Amino acid sequence: MPLLSRQWTLLLVSTLTVMAGATLAPALPALEAVFAETPHADLLTRLVLTLPALFIVLAAPVAGWLVDRVGRLPVLVVSAWLYVVAGSSGAWMDSLQTILVGRALLGVAVAGLMTAVTTLISDYFSGDERARVLGRQGAFMSLGGVFFLLAGGLAADLHWRASFLVYLVPLLLLPSIRALEEPARQRLLDTAAEAPLPRMRISVIYAAALVGMLIFYIILVQLPYHLVALTDSSSTATGIAIATSNVFGGISGLLFARVRAVLPPVSIVSLVYALMAVGYLIIGSATTYPMVLVGLAVAGTGLGMTVPNLTTWLSSFTPPARRGQLIGGLTAAVFIGQFLSPIAVQPLIEIGGTALAFTGAAAVLAVLSLTAFVMRNRG
Repeated sequence: MPLLSRQWTLLLVSTLTVMAGATLAPALPALEAVFAETPHADLLTRLVLTLPALFIVLAAPVAGWLVDRVGRLPVLVVSAWLYVVAGSSGAWMDSLQTILVGRALLGVAVAGLMTAVTTLISDYFSGDERARVLGRQGAFMSLGGVFFLLAGGLAADLHWRASFLVYLVPLLLLPSIRALEEPARQRLLDTAAEAPLPRMRISVIYAAALVGMLIFYIILVQLPYHLVALTDSSSTATGIAIATSNVFGGISGLLFARVRAVLPPVSIVSLVYALMAVGYLIIGSATTYPMVLVGLAVAGTGLGMTVPNLTTWLSSFTPPARRGQLIGGLTAAVFIGQFLSPIAVQPLIEIGGTALAFTGAAAVLAVLSLTAFVMRNRG
């Protein structure tokens, strides 16, 4: 495979973070059937999908520290190799417990990949070009989710172990990863470390990432149950619905740089939350499948700008010598939100079902959108 350009390499590596979970989702029923004799097989099988997120949260701050101290490329290369080995390990492991060990290590690899790649994008590009590339990163991640769900489904139809072999694909990217250049190392690390940082602004960015991902994951976790209750939809219909959100997220990611050229970051946060609020309200109030698709399209449009906006905002004032550390914190915030989503939403589910989960999220988003609008002249 010929070497890819710097930008294509970083964008394709970014899709691996989505691939970590999406690829295996279609194989879970077969996996549970194979290990049915294992105690608590139903719970352990679901952990196969969710365990990487927990280890991403734990490893991302460490990955950020290493990115700043050791270098961007060493962390990226080691993480890519670990991703291949840990991700594919399930193809030859003979117990759910050992498969789960591989999934935990995959989470560590994803933490390193995501932190190093996003830091490199922030290092290599600046200004409007950085916004464009980060928007494309968001688009690649959204559309990559659709592609890897399909790839995982096709592999699972062949054999459940084939789904794990999809994790060998990054081997094709390793030559291009190794061809990347390490950005000029900062020699004044101690000075940079002592420079004051706007901690309140950083906290707001992290909080926005956590809340945004927590509410986004309502779609992935609760939508299948909502569609079954609403229209008795098939798994295929559910897949199309989730793909609709991802496709519109990809489109808005590609348009993000144009939005960023006319709106400051806090205003974009307000816009994102407003779009998500409208989308979730439509989903929660929908009485037909097409109405749900409309809601997903609107919500997806907002979701596609969430991470590019927050990353661009954070990178705009972060000193290069501490960029990895702060982006590692952002990565952790994103995955904390994903991990907490089912727990945070469960009380609403118990009170009023999935419809209340979506309409309740819409109300929270509307308040957050208004708050961000009031704060729009800050940051």
